[in-house]
Amino acid sequence: MKKNKIIIILIFIGIIVFSCAKDAVTYCPFCSHAGVKEISTYDVATGFTEIHYECQNSNCGKIFGAGKVQ
Repeated sequence: MKKNKIIIILIFIGIIVFSCAKDAVTYCPFCSHAGVKEISTYDVATGFTEIHYECQNSNCGKIFGAGKVQ
């Protein structure tokens, strides 16, 4: 019985860690539509990648987010 509780706790901890490690946008903050496309551009001169997102909802279509990854 005690082993089962420990296994269940470890599974929950694994799920929490995995969900926090995923760093991706899954919905548009303006219209809450789930269809979002990631757009990234790499600048050769600086070595940075800029990542932003575009809403795929035809009524919204906004581009949002700005992140630089080295």
